Amino acid sequence: METERNFNFVVKLTTNCPANCKCCANRKREFKLKNENNKIFDISIFEKICINIKKVGGHYVCLSGGEPTMVSNIEEYLKIAHDNGLAIRMNTNGWEITEEKLTKWLSLGLEQIVLSVYSLNKITTKNIRGNEILFNKVINAAKVIKNLKPKNNFTFIVQTVIMRENYKEMADLLDFAIKHEADFFWPSYLEDAINLLEIRMPKEDIVNFKNEVIPQMKSVVEKSVFSTEHKEHLKKCINNLYKDEFDGYIYHKEDFNCYWLRNHLTFYPNGTIYPCPAHEYFSSKNQYKLDYSLIDDFLTIENLNKNINSKSIHYRYCPQGVYQELKLRS
Repeated sequence: METERNFNFVVKLTTNCPANCKCCANRKREFKLKNENNKIFDISIFEKICINIKKVGGHYVCLSGGEPTMVSNIEEYLKIAHDNGLAIRMNTNGWEITEEKLTKWLSLGLEQIVLSVYSLNKITTKNIRGNEILFNKVINAAKVIKNLKPKNNFTFIVQTVIMRENYKEMADLLDFAIKHEADFFWPSYLEDAINLLEIRMPKEDIVNFKNEVIPQMKSVVEKSVFSTEHKEHLKKCINNLYKDEFDGYIYHKEDFNCYWLRNHLTFYPNGTIYPCPAHEYFSSKNQYKLDYSLIDDFLTIENLNKNINSKSIHYRYCPQGVYQELKLRS
């Protein structure tokens, strides 16, 4: 086996989701084009994928969607991944998170929870996510996660997407993450800003974000219980949000060499596989259509290495690798 690599394998357990998020407009279109019909990922194929992830040297699998907590037998997927020696990450909007369920999932090997929180305002949540029920679902999920933190060893990540309608809330969202014992705060750039005109931030909003919101975020850090060294590190990361060179939503230069193209795969229930982690936002044509009975032959180091040439024409607009991860807990 070659030198240690940080593989990122994502399995879309379902494309069904109770949200209708504006930032997912192109993602939803991609789902429709695949005629997914909200299928659930075949559990026997999932097991084969987990076995092969381990064979190539992978250490974890991410359960995503759609909304993975809507899958009624999600515990079976967790058990399979855990039994095959894989750590498990779950990307969720909190839809089906209860203390009872999460306690069970943690006992079955769940090690990372990424909770998407786009707003702390009920009306804004409805406007962005298309479902006002999600406001209470997210708040409740964060409380449940916080309550289970002291007795369970897992990583909690609060993720958000910086959009026109919520960018002024970033300081409040950072404070929310800190108060709910999150290990990380991920304020992601709008992945498809070049195409989603309705929600992308115009230049005046970006200027306002830099001049007003970033100081507010640093003030939250200053008031929180961190060491002096940790505070300075976090403030430095916050200062780097929306650098001047990100003009026109161009995040990469022409010679950009994407690390993830040889270390990432996203698997869909219908046999569609993408080597690009941002494929949902840029309608990437770089995809595989696989008969999953051939997964043993497909998921190899040799095939992963070939994906380095799978650049999308939109790769310059992809924020992968440039957003500032805020590590809140050492």
